[in-house]
Amino acid sequence: MKKKVRLIAINVFVLILLLSLSMILFFFYSKHQINSFFEIKNPNHQVYIKKDSVAMFVHLPNIKIYENWGTKNQKLTKKRRTNNLGFREDKDITTKIENEYRILVTGDSHTDGSVKDNDSTFVNVLEYNLNAKNTSLYYNCINGGTAYYTFRNYYGFLKKYLYLKPDVYIINVFTGNDFRETILFEDDRTSLNNVYKYSYNKTRRKFYNKKQKDLINNQGTEQTLYYSYFNTDKNTSLLLSKKYLKAIKSICKANDIKLIITLLPSKMEVRTDYKNSLKSAFKLSENEINTNSELTTNLKKWLIEENIFYLDLLEPLKQSNKKVFWDHDHHINTHAHEIIGRYLYSNLDFN
Repeated sequence: MKKKVRLIAINVFVLILLLSLSMILFFFYSKHQINSFFEIKNPNHQVYIKKDSVAMFVHLPNIKIYENWGTKNQKLTKKRRTNNLGFREDKDITTKIENEYRILVTGDSHTDGSVKDNDSTFVNVLEYNLNAKNTSLYYNCINGGTAYYTFRNYYGFLKKYLYLKPDVYIINVFTGNDFRETILFEDDRTSLNNVYKYSYNKTRRKFYNKKQKDLINNQGTEQTLYYSYFNTDKNTSLLLSKKYLKAIKSICKANDIKLIITLLPSKMEVRTDYKNSLKSAFKLSENEINTNSELTTNLKKWLIEENIFYLDLLEPLKQSNKKVFWDHDHHINTHAHEIIGRYLYSNLDFN
């Protein structure tokens, strides 16, 4: 009997040891993945972005990349072109001329633009409409949208390019994942707590059923699912978001820059049918499926308190009778960029 108990004890010990070793290895593997992203180790990233000490990362300058992607019914040849400073513009940035009114715009990949040409981004649609007016000013709208950006990047981006002397700074906040990413972009991103949550979130995806996998996409849904697992992180995300926006407000005030926030919703906020499909597939509660809207509402209230001007882009996108997101990856499409550019032109006063 004693031998049997001893054998069981040894097996349990070995099992615990193996599980512990597996967890340790998995921790360091996940930590390496996080660090690799922020060190720009991915070859796909290296051809378009580079590490930066202020903005964390920025576009490489003078890039010309042609990509063909899409679905069977939606195909796009995308020209990724950047100018001398790495902005998504065809024209180089030079010394500010006397009658130039400079509008610096930033945001994540939605602002960078999944469109064929630079002229099709909402930033350049806005510029075209502004300059079509009979005016003595030359409006120069500069698209500094960069994939993966969130609030910390928006702060660093302004600091980095403050020397360009913008008259206006527009931040296009993507409410579909900017909040979740605030935590991941902090310096403690590889703490035990954060690595565990990162790993858990990534592991859960591997066990989704076919229906869930067909619906899931990083553009909006990942944030909702993340907070359904880690609900208390919503407050942390909001605090970080507000911290960086407050710092941006101070810089703008000190440099006489008009600050404007635009709030870009994800597909689930625009398309009720898609939202209901997600709710059903992942068995989410009403509160969980409305997480993105809750976070946006909270931020809007704070922006009003801080006297920071904002525009919510939800309604103009919802009113469209055409698709405003690509089926391929749920980024806003060319039609959406046109809607947003015209909406900003009609609702912004730069006087």
